[in-house]
Amino acid sequence: MSESATGEHEETYRGSHIRVTAVPERKLGSGARILALRVNGKPVSTQARTVKAAVRRGRQVVDRSLLDAELLPRLRQVAAVRSSADGLVPAEQAGKGDTVWVDARGRWRRGQVTRVARVNVTVSYVTASSDDVRHNAVRTQALRRESSAVPLPPGPAREEAVDTCRRCGKRIGLYMGLWWGGDDDFMCPDGDMQHAPRGLWGRRRTDRRVPDQSVAAEGVFMRSVNGGTPRRVPARAALNEIDAALDDGVLVEDLPGGAAALPFRDRRGRIELRPATAEESAEPAVEDHEFYGPGSEVTVRPVVWNEQTREHVVRPEFAATVAYSVNGGRYKVRWPGGEGVFALDELRPAGATRRTVEMWRAGSHAVWNTGVRAGDTTPRRWPTGPYVYACRDCLSRGTRGDLESRPCTPEIETARSVERAETLVPTTVQRWESWVTTRRYTDAATHDRDMAVRMVAAALREGAEPAWEEDGLVLRRRGCTTILAPYVSPQERAAEAEARAAEDLHWQKILAATEDVAFADLRVGDVLVRGYGDGRRAEVVRPAEDFIDRFGRNMRRLWCRALDDSGREGWVEYGPGGRTLRQITGTRDSAQALPEDGQIADCAGCGESITWSFEDSAPGSDNTVGAWADGSGGEECPARRGTADTAHVPAIEGALGLGDVRARFRQTMDALAHTCADDGLARLLSHAAVLFPVLDGRADLAEVPEQFRAVMYAAGSVTHPPALAALARRAGHLWEGGAESAEGTRDAFVGCLPEHAEHPAVRAALAQARRAGIPLAVIGRDWRWGYGEHGAQGLFVVPTGERTVECTWFVDGRDEEGALRPAQVRRLRPARNGALTEVRRTLTDAGWSVWEKASRSTHTLRLLSVLATMPPEPAPES
Repeated sequence: MSESATGEHEETYRGSHIRVTAVPERKLGSGARILALRVNGKPVSTQARTVKAAVRRGRQVVDRSLLDAELLPRLRQVAAVRSSADGLVPAEQAGKGDTVWVDARGRWRRGQVTRVARVNVTVSYVTASSDDVRHNAVRTQALRRESSAVPLPPGPAREEAVDTCRRCGKRIGLYMGLWWGGDDDFMCPDGDMQHAPRGLWGRRRTDRRVPDQSVAAEGVFMRSVNGGTPRRVPARAALNEIDAALDDGVLVEDLPGGAAALPFRDRRGRIELRPATAEESAEPAVEDHEFYGPGSEVTVRPVVWNEQTREHVVRPEFAATVAYSVNGGRYKVRWPGGEGVFALDELRPAGATRRTVEMWRAGSHAVWNTGVRAGDTTPRRWPTGPYVYACRDCLSRGTRGDLESRPCTPEIETARSVERAETLVPTTVQRWESWVTTRRYTDAATHDRDMAVRMVAAALREGAEPAWEEDGLVLRRRGCTTILAPYVSPQERAAEAEARAAEDLHWQKILAATEDVAFADLRVGDVLVRGYGDGRRAEVVRPAEDFIDRFGRNMRRLWCRALDDSGREGWVEYGPGGRTLRQITGTRDSAQALPEDGQIADCAGCGESITWSFEDSAPGSDNTVGAWADGSGGEECPARRGTADTAHVPAIEGALGLGDVRARFRQTMDALAHTCADDGLARLLSHAAVLFPVLDGRADLAEVPEQFRAVMYAAGSVTHPPALAALARRAGHLWEGGAESAEGTRDAFVGCLPEHAEHPAVRAALAQARRAGIPLAVIGRDWRWGYGEHGAQGLFVVPTGERTVECTWFVDGRDEEGALRPAQVRRLRPARNGALTEVRRTLTDAGWSVWEKASRSTHTLRLLSVLATMPPEPAPES
């Protein structure tokens, strides 16, 4: 035997030459090699990837060739062929060396049994035209034999202490507990082992006794270990166990009724096998876990192996409860005095045969622990693989993680989905409304609770993931989205919208009545307004104090008192350059604007709600005098009676009127148009963006360009300072009267290119999107912020005709997917599709004619843009 450095191997095995060589031209990706195998110069096919495996394959070929050469003389003597099985009888049993007929290659051929396995037997034969030995593995039921070969001569009597050795075939007798063959011959001449009698089961195996003494291979046997609880096993398994015991030299004892006892002298103990009765065979098959599941009550009969006496000792029985199953058909049980692990033969059910405890859940499956671990754990002393579970309903097997992703039976899936839907749909709401959105349409309907539960259950069976969002219960699945929400009448919906609008206007006015100042400019008595839309206020009580924080920084702080009902006090800390919002009161503003007609305020004297109204003393004279009046029209304040001025006086604290908001907005925009620093531009635009929604739509702002409205609308959602500064330059240019189509070198444009801003279709599309709350793309001139999270985000409109536009959607500065990775495409494509669908729905509701432009080269839907045409103009009246 030799092996070269390149991996070639040569050896001589049982007179044959074996050579393994590597094929250098072919390599596998894993680094393995393709090997070529030759035995005595003849190539042999192999799929081995290692030299050791290839050599093992070559030795198998040599062993097979030597076995075929040994079988060839005997197979030539019995070789025969016939076209049909007429005259042949079924071979009920087949042992090694028996001559049988087998159906091979379209004809019946006679050969010998060379191997007996658990299920199949191997029959070897030769043909008349060739000496090649062929092997055919078939079941015993497919074999035939001549009818003359069935009856056999009877064996020795049962009562005689004489038998035949199953190793050497010599007639032996029992002498002082040993079997001998005469002349003090206690050993077989074929080896160094003692004589072993065949016994009744041995004679059945080789001598083929008469049918009344033979046991059918079909049916079931009852198997018990050390006198424990009998278990039902297949007859073929029982016969194979007896044959294996005979091969191991175990003296198989014959018991009445065709039973057998296997007295092993080791931990296996005494095993008894007997044919099952008719009642035992008729009982329905029940798995072991149905008897011995977690929580089942059992009776334990412990059997302990005594190492000194080498025998099993049976201990007293006791009652226990099964905890769980362990590898190898064993179960861990617990009793009041402790716990332990016992084999299946040491347990028997106590009381009811089937357990009543609930199984573990794995998704839709009710599973039990089989005790077997996943993977090959044989070489490991302490197995670490996960346990394998089996489902009670669909009989699927796998780990609990695997079973959670697999469906169970349709009945179980339906019941499980209805159960989950009952928990998702509250019982307090009996009427629901739904919106089912697909790629082609959106369907809205109203249902009762039972119908809503059925809709949710159907969506869950299709793989939808439920989630409660702002719109309601959202069920998303492939190509369809279902939204369920409690039913709200049109009157209730209108009242909620009005309440929300009033609340939004209230907070907008609170924030509009503020100015951005530095913390260092605050004095005692000033009112701080917290941003982020909540409008909480606090009054400065003490002057500022200096202190050093825990990081060693020089800081300042103000002691403030909350102006709400709580009256809490505390420190407000700030560092150098810190800024905040300060409320503008009537005493601070030296140039208060006059109130407008219909403005509402609270009287400083009586606290009643008052309204400013104009009265024309002489109709047609254009001379008006304003006055504050309460709800009944009275202009006198009850709290100011007896004074020189009895009129209502509005409270000076609180939100400013619309006139003051207009004055503050104009002052902010004038300052913005003459500011150059980026931080100042961003700060002023943020303040103007808060004031503009209060004034938008008023008579004096009706002629504001649509591009200016778009800039103010986009400024409310942009947080990046460079982008805010670029927007501020664009807003200042438009505020000073610049053309919408003009552009600066550092300005940003919103929703469209500057040269397209005056296009009527573009202006109409941007206005419609702005009213619907759709974000508009803000594109700046600084290439550093062109892509990523600070890039353009939102709608971008390009004109394609006099009345047509094309709408695209920017995400992270891109309106297409050419430069994106697959993971980014999977994340951004659904978002872009949903945004373009919302744009299509908004324009469709406004009367536009809309088409979607999609890609035809992707497996999933990829919307490229939305093509829209303005609604037709109404015909002029004649």
